[in-house]
Amino acid sequence: MKIIHCLNHFFPGQIAGTEVYCLSLVQELQQKGIECAVVIPNYGSNITEAYEIKGVRVIQYAEPSIVDRALLMGKRKPDGLAAFSAVLKKESPAIVHFHEFTSSNGITQHHVHLAKEMGYKVIMTFHLSGYSCKTGNLMYKDELTCDGIIDTRKCTNCIYSVKHIAPPKKAVLLTTAMLAYKFHYDAGKWGSTLGTAIGFPFIIQKIRTDLLQLAADCDQLVVLTRWYKTILEKNGIASSKITHIAQGLPRYPGTPATKKNVDHDKLRLVYIGRISAVKGIQLLIDAMQNLPAEQVSLDIYGEINNDAYTNACQRSAAALTNIHWKGSIDPASVVNVLSGYDVLCLPSAFSEMSPLVIREAFAAAVPVLASDVYGNAEQVTDDVNGWLFKFKSSADLTAKLSRLLQNRELIEAAKRNIPPVRSFSEVATEYGSLYQRILQTAPVIL
Repeated sequence: MKIIHCLNHFFPGQIAGTEVYCLSLVQELQQKGIECAVVIPNYGSNITEAYEIKGVRVIQYAEPSIVDRALLMGKRKPDGLAAFSAVLKKESPAIVHFHEFTSSNGITQHHVHLAKEMGYKVIMTFHLSGYSCKTGNLMYKDELTCDGIIDTRKCTNCIYSVKHIAPPKKAVLLTTAMLAYKFHYDAGKWGSTLGTAIGFPFIIQKIRTDLLQLAADCDQLVVLTRWYKTILEKNGIASSKITHIAQGLPRYPGTPATKKNVDHDKLRLVYIGRISAVKGIQLLIDAMQNLPAEQVSLDIYGEINNDAYTNACQRSAAALTNIHWKGSIDPASVVNVLSGYDVLCLPSAFSEMSPLVIREAFAAAVPVLASDVYGNAEQVTDDVNGWLFKFKSSADLTAKLSRLLQNRELIEAAKRNIPPVRSFSEVATEYGSLYQRILQTAPVIL
């Protein structure tokens, strides 16, 4: 059995959650005797080439597409589709397993459809929620947890709010947009900002249509969380088409078998992840400004990019001597590093799917303080194995941290309630069973 895993980037060019997940899955599958290869675009190149990293064969198919409005709006297909098709024909896999797709020059829904048309069995694993939400965060108007149902009026109104369009203008736009939609007039064809705004209901409808087409093209959809399975079902995808395979902990050398006890005068907080607005770093810095510096410290691990958001965060933290920027961290070192802290803070400003760093914290016997978005709330039970604070509320985050400062015994109690962390070997075993199940009917390769 050979499985081709498709995503937009891979080691060493990019090391983020999806890449780590895919690498761990491939390594475990190969140990179980399942042949695998990773396929990614070779951006800006007319050449298909290959390399090997960490025991994984990686094929970069030629993808010379120039990104323009037509490509982004789905008006034309990526130029690399033919090269992608050639790779599949040469490799002749039993299953083509997609881990993500984009709307531009990377892996797209066109690639998924092509693989299905060629007669291969196809699987898609959802690592993010953007396939059913235009904003990608499943927070209605960036304020409340969304029910996840794709609805043209509701979702258009949400987008206008997220874009901070003034209420009077928003009311006019929404009325105009829904009227145009009713009469099947797509102003998005104007090729202007105003036209795009008025045409948003058609964009929302396309998201729903594309999601249902994706379900039709795939033999199975894999979700990492129960909450996203519910979202897909609400949008008309049959439960029998969805498999839940929960996140696991990658097998890293040096992962501690025993838990370290932290005993410091200060409450030692840590954040590990991307330095990005969607991760809520500024919110955490704001909360730190309201706490006594001599009683609490925060270490921030993440690649320091010279972008506007990172620079703004560093300016906000400049006067706080108890905040330390630690830079990027090797994924294999995360659990060991975490074991030296009291609490992991995860102030997510969007609906995380299933953050691996929570499981890494649990493996290090470190409880988690996180925003109450879907993906965090599925793993963290408030006042049991950690704490949840209100979405984007610096005041509530401050209150939770103040409570921990005043009641350090709460941390020890939470540690005792941390659940066992399952291994990625278990994840791979479940995928192996799924692969076997969908291969019961042999693929017809055209």
